[in-house]
Amino acid sequence: MNKAYDTMRAFWLDVKNLQHKQDVPQLGAQKVCVAGVEMAAVDAKGVLKHILIAASSLGNASIYFENNSPSGIGGFTGGSSSGAIYEKAQQLLKQAAQSAEQLTPAATLPVQDNPKQVTLFTISIDGQIRMANVPEAEVRQAGYPLYAFFAYTQQLLGAFRAQQEAAQSKPPAPPKETPKA
Repeated sequence: MNKAYDTMRAFWLDVKNLQHKQDVPQLGAQKVCVAGVEMAAVDAKGVLKHILIAASSLGNASIYFENNSPSGIGGFTGGSSSGAIYEKAQQLLKQAAQSAEQLTPAATLPVQDNPKQVTLFTISIDGQIRMANVPEAEVRQAGYPLYAFFAYTQQLLGAFRAQQEAAQSKPPAPPKETPKA
């Protein structure tokens, strides 16, 4: 895992990063305020890359992924007060809070290094991590107990993609004329 990805991952896994912003909503019996999924994939060069999709109960969300750019990381951030990303982040947190009892408490969140597995996680207001490391093929099945949790992470990913596509499809602003002297 590269340093830039590790830094952003650590940011999302530390609930204290939310607490200075405002009162942090706590959802469900486990008082969930951060939830998401970490996945791995092998790039075209055969190098393992990590992907993190995370959201908070404040309505903000981020996606970070390792890539082959000079910084080694790409990503998106959004939500916070309105729009599709905010709505999907809120849906993800509600479902994660309902699913938290099915997750195992953990002292830390192990890095997901298996492209055939995904790690679903929640973090409570007191920093308690709960997680499930599950086969991706199984969690994509509608009958799987954590299917809805995983599905909302993918819907959040879709909201980011739609926002990015909309931003890229806008025509560039015409150049401003420079007054001649």
